[in-house]
Amino acid sequence: MIAALAHFVTAHAHWAPLLLALVAFSEALLVVGTLVPGSATLVAVGAAAGALHLSLPPLVLGAMAGAVAGDTLSFFLGRHYGPRLLRSPRLEKRRRWIARGEKALSRWGDLAVFGGRLLPPTRALMPALAGTSTLPVWRFLLADVLSALVWAGLHLGAAAFLIHALVHGGWFGLGGPHAH
Repeated sequence: MIAALAHFVTAHAHWAPLLLALVAFSEALLVVGTLVPGSATLVAVGAAAGALHLSLPPLVLGAMAGAVAGDTLSFFLGRHYGPRLLRSPRLEKRRRWIARGEKALSRWGDLAVFGGRLLPPTRALMPALAGTSTLPVWRFLLADVLSALVWAGLHLGAAAFLIHALVHGGWFGLGGPHAH
């Protein structure tokens, strides 16, 4: 699936920001997010962008917008349905991470939201957990927007830089001015 998405991006670069927004949105949703390979998709698209000299800012903004939209939906689901949502049988395998997330939120508040976006086990859980907490919406959104920017920028940027350097920089004999 990830290879197909990266191939699609190489063939239709103008759709890449929207594609990344949809992937990031899906990965941010409470139950669905554990099934969507968002980080791996961003790395694959970032690699394709580096090889093709695609502009990164639209890709980062697309991924960031999708992540914030999905996180915000999960936050308000947590706010509306409360702990009952987190007791869902579909989250049974995540009990340990839910407990850790709740502890982190009570201890660090919006910093836990920021860190939760960067840690795969809590990425899809933290927004709903924050919604069940007393964290104000504005603090959640501030931490979430900043963490989504860092998350998207790191995944896309690191992959793009590495592949660009490998393919176009002449590393390992793969290209660049010194290639034969």
